[in-house]
Amino acid sequence: MGASWNMQDVAPADRFAYWREAVLQTYLPLEPERITPDDFDGAITSIGSSALPLSRVQSVPNAIRRTRKGIGSFQDGSFFANLQISGDAVVEQHGQRTLARPGDIVLLDTNEPFAMRFEQGCDLICATIPGARLRRHLQQMAGRPPNVIAGRGAGRLASAYLGALRNIPDDFALVDDLAVNQLESRLIRATAINVPAVVPVSQREVLLRQIQTFILDELHNPQLSAKYICRQLNISRSHLFAVLADAGTTVAAHIRDARLRQSLSQLRDARFADLPIGEIALRAGFSSHESFSRAFRRAYGAPPGAFRAAGDETH
Repeated sequence: MGASWNMQDVAPADRFAYWREAVLQTYLPLEPERITPDDFDGAITSIGSSALPLSRVQSVPNAIRRTRKGIGSFQDGSFFANLQISGDAVVEQHGQRTLARPGDIVLLDTNEPFAMRFEQGCDLICATIPGARLRRHLQQMAGRPPNVIAGRGAGRLASAYLGALRNIPDDFALVDDLAVNQLESRLIRATAINVPAVVPVSQREVLLRQIQTFILDELHNPQLSAKYICRQLNISRSHLFAVLADAGTTVAAHIRDARLRQSLSQLRDARFADLPIGEIALRAGFSSHESFSRAFRRAYGAPPGAFRAAGDETH
């Protein structure tokens, strides 16, 4: 059985850094993201074995991404089968944006980029499946593989089986080889006949995600601008402006807000406690400490140092 992680004895200022490490050590290279400025809290409880890693994940609202960079650093062909216990999750993979509800199974190919967002917090059971047989099955399917297996019909059987596995932690090693084979068989059956509740995604929404991802990857670049984005993504300036306008923002506002969110996250992250605030600003792409401080104060009502000081007081 793998290690378990909880934040009972972790200072609030250190918790998100602890969460990043917990996710990395339990799974493979993933990018957790905060989506609220509140103190973070979460736990990962391992209940499986090396043959079928199984864990319960519980946390406050957050998001997580599997990026091309993470895939390049490590990939093993595995799949995540996540049983949603409570709350909804928005899942993106293979150009599909899907809503997962309690009782559904989120099926993710770790060889491909994906994103999950938990606006109501996260409570799920995650099984890591070697997945060679499952991959062959999905490759033979017509169309894109499903992101979500709805909890009905064959999907309900798969959900019930995955949920039952968490109740036998003491004897799990005695049945893990059988469990991984049976779970994979149920997932194959469910993907063959189960129709997921897909939230339709237009081409404009796909492009919006590409723009947002590109901006996040280029935040450090002081040359990041509408012209630079258009050139790199091979889109027109008017198209870029229209896509972001539909999302209720502008190029400048989206870049500024993303830079501020990254800066706030690093100010609260214990790993960056010794990094000067000016360096955090430059890493986020601000031209100077002064311009960063002005923008930060307008957005959050206090100077950057106040947020770092607030975090330090919790030690």
